[in-house]
Amino acid sequence: MPRAELLRLGLLVGEVARVASPPGAFGLTRDQTATEALDLIVRSCGQRILEQVDPLLAGRDAATLHDMRVGLRRLRAAFALLRRPLGDDDKLSWVSTETRDLAAPLGRARDLDITLSTHADLLSGSPRRKLHARREAAYDEVVDVVTSDRWRDLARHLDILLRHLPDQVPVDPPLAEAAAVALDRRFRRVRDRGADLARSSASHGHRVRIEAKKLRYGTQFFDGLYAVPAPFADAVESLQGSLGEWRDAEMSRHLLASVGAPTPDVDRSALLQRAVTAHDDLVTLGRYWR
Repeated sequence: MPRAELLRLGLLVGEVARVASPPGAFGLTRDQTATEALDLIVRSCGQRILEQVDPLLAGRDAATLHDMRVGLRRLRAAFALLRRPLGDDDKLSWVSTETRDLAAPLGRARDLDITLSTHADLLSGSPRRKLHARREAAYDEVVDVVTSDRWRDLARHLDILLRHLPDQVPVDPPLAEAAAVALDRRFRRVRDRGADLARSSASHGHRVRIEAKKLRYGTQFFDGLYAVPAPFADAVESLQGSLGEWRDAEMSRHLLASVGAPTPDVDRSALLQRAVTAHDDLVTLGRYWR
């Protein structure tokens, strides 16, 4: 497929010949710099996103949408993790914000997918038809986004940024140093923001989940430098997962109520207890990269 067509279809950043690594296997090494690592991670994520565009346009499949969202989240996490070690460049902030805004319709579609699949037993008649209609409208918006000039322009700007970033950042630190700083920051955020999880609101739990997700992605990105111990990986995944279940349950209750469908009870205490246990385990295990 011609490069121009690839650019039209999705978030291609750089040459497609740079084959994407599977998640968690980026092949980063200590002799690389932070910008070299960012380039490799972002292009790998971009390739994963690109691979989902054709299937998404053809089938509007929930699993395809989810894979695209994962690629976008990982891409944003890479910028969030390495932005500070590279000097908090305004261009890096812009890319993260623009990617977040373009990904928002995918999140709305995913929420509807989760509700329709998880609570099918509660849906029939008019409520079911209403949610399916909302899903179709949400996927229309997703298609508009991934075929838009704005989406294409992000790919172009991102490619240019990655090519010129080494010459523009104040300091391009060794990756081992930058990775440790990035993981330190995310670990502190998870530790401090999750300290009072047992009495937190759904919105606060969601913020802790986002930090845990970035920490988890960071451990995967930098696994070639600092092999993540299985107990640490399990703890951060459990923290993210339990808070994610809570968020999904609350979101589904809202969507079901909005169409007049029955709303299930959410076992908030059980989910929070899982999250608190995982958080405590994570803090006890500490920073294995130091």
